[in-house]
Amino acid sequence: MPALFVSYSGLFGGAEQILLDVATGLDETPVLACPEGPLASAARDAGLHVLALRERRLELRAGARDRVAAPARIAALGREMRGLVRALHPDVVFAWGMRAGLAAAALGRDRPRLVFQHNDLLPGPAIARAVRGAAARADVTLALSDCIAADLGVPGTRVVHPGVDLERFAPAPVPDGPPEVLLLGALVDWKRPELALETVARVPDVRLRIAGAPIGDERLIDRLRARAGQPDLAGRVEFAGPVDDVPAEVRRASVLLHCADREPFGRVLVEALACGRPVVAPAACGPLEIVDESCGRLYPPGDAAAAATALREALDRTAELGAAGHARAERRFGLERMRAAYRELVPTAEGRGEGIALVTVSHNSERELPALLRSAKAHLPRARVVVVDSGSTDRSAEIARDHSATVIELGENVGYGRASNAGVAAVEEPVTVLVNPDVELLDGSLSTLAGELTFGRGGPDRLLAPLVLLPDGTRQDVAQAEPGGGAALAIALIPPAAMPGPLRRAACPWTDDKPRRAGWAVGCCIVSRTHTLQRLGPFDERIFLYGEDLDLGLRARDAGIDIWFSPHARVLHHRARSSEQAFGGEPFGMLATQRRAVVSERRGKLRARLDDALQALTFADRIAIKTLGRRDTTRERSQLRAVLKR
Repeated sequence: MPALFVSYSGLFGGAEQILLDVATGLDETPVLACPEGPLASAARDAGLHVLALRERRLELRAGARDRVAAPARIAALGREMRGLVRALHPDVVFAWGMRAGLAAAALGRDRPRLVFQHNDLLPGPAIARAVRGAAARADVTLALSDCIAADLGVPGTRVVHPGVDLERFAPAPVPDGPPEVLLLGALVDWKRPELALETVARVPDVRLRIAGAPIGDERLIDRLRARAGQPDLAGRVEFAGPVDDVPAEVRRASVLLHCADREPFGRVLVEALACGRPVVAPAACGPLEIVDESCGRLYPPGDAAAAATALREALDRTAELGAAGHARAERRFGLERMRAAYRELVPTAEGRGEGIALVTVSHNSERELPALLRSAKAHLPRARVVVVDSGSTDRSAEIARDHSATVIELGENVGYGRASNAGVAAVEEPVTVLVNPDVELLDGSLSTLAGELTFGRGGPDRLLAPLVLLPDGTRQDVAQAEPGGGAALAIALIPPAAMPGPLRRAACPWTDDKPRRAGWAVGCCIVSRTHTLQRLGPFDERIFLYGEDLDLGLRARDAGIDIWFSPHARVLHHRARSSEQAFGGEPFGMLATQRRAVVSERRGKLRARLDDALQALTFADRIAIKTLGRRDTTRERSQLRAVLKR
């Protein structure tokens, strides 16, 4: 995996927009780990792979509670980061922001290359010492501005100014009519929006448009509205609220006004220059690196009278200053210029996927398929994708063709096993990956497993199960022990998380960080030589749904074919649970019945009864543990009833 980005915050502001601009400009799609929220949604829309971290309070110093709890929150993020690095094996980890940089200390010395992206001025002495220590431990520390780098004071810090999309923020003539001044950005006290009102109050015949939403203190907007209603500003101030089309918002203005006394950088200033609009901003911190006399005016921070004078001068020369501002943005703040600096930090992956076919079965899978198809094209560009459509009534087949997949339409829902067999029969490539449509490739690591099967030791006749991550970054139990054996007894008595390490790795192969033999592999993603799968079937077509993977694993072992958990490759399983939608919930009864039937046929009725008993003991044990912890046991009770039902 080339890169993992980690953000403590799930909000979406200037620093998060820069993260997306960087991540979408890398040669290979990276993974972003962050809490659910606006950032995660925007990242998914931009095509990034997203893993959901736990949401935590953002405040570090809001009160005594936060001062005490903040280190624990940072440590918890560090544990999540360490688990993701173990699972993903990224070449580079980008710790985005101070909190992620502090949490990265948990990665220890045996870690990938660590890039600490520092985006803010330091808030206080204690935090400053900790952040400087984090920066010193990183392999590379990046800052958005010279101002931020000087405030951090760590030798070797590199400055990479954010860039903007010059095509999206293309210049346009200033609209006719009375001049409009724009204040754009989040409405928070430190950005001094009240100063904008005092400034415009000193410049007659000018309108002020305030675009942005309040964050934190909701009383701020009330104070702003009250001031805007006074006689010297009445009728001249408009509150636009949050805006979606930032370029259009900037182009309707004559001048951008900025008022923060200590702005770390000020991306909105660059956006205004790119659109050909002069900028009036305080002569401090980030704005000093963006604006000069050729494209705007600077004034002493906090001085409304001086700001009004600067605003008048900018309004008198909007065309001249705007043209110079656009030229300055082109020279210094282009998006591609910024992205090139980050691409130098990430190894370039060559095209992969030669000799591999991905086979997936779709049944009304139009929502899930695009992520699989896009990720396959991004990470295994030379692989062939075969989509077997099993009686879909939606656009699954059409979507597959749009993504250049080979489509086999069966015309009816024939069941997962029979549909998969049709796909495998059509494969000519040496290696086949059986993959669910709700799986997303995170990198090109499946090609590593293909290489092991083609060139590695241990013989080609193996079924390999990669590490499978769930959307919250935890591992799915994809590599299981034989039903009814000693490992099953251990799991029934002790939850995996409470087991000693050696016992856990033996009983639960999917938890290991090294390759390990398994009894059978869950069918969401299985890699094998094509002729091996074709020899096995691969699936028993008598089974319409559920238990096909268990049956395949047991038959494979009987045929002398080893099953291995291979954590050096990984995928993301969204678990769309389309079958649950069809059955109105998890069909525990069907699952238990099919498991019993497979084990009985392949291992005998005695083993099936033993497996039932161990399954029942497992669910009963979990019910007891959850009851003691006052946690919901509805799911486990349903599972237990399904196993006990004859």
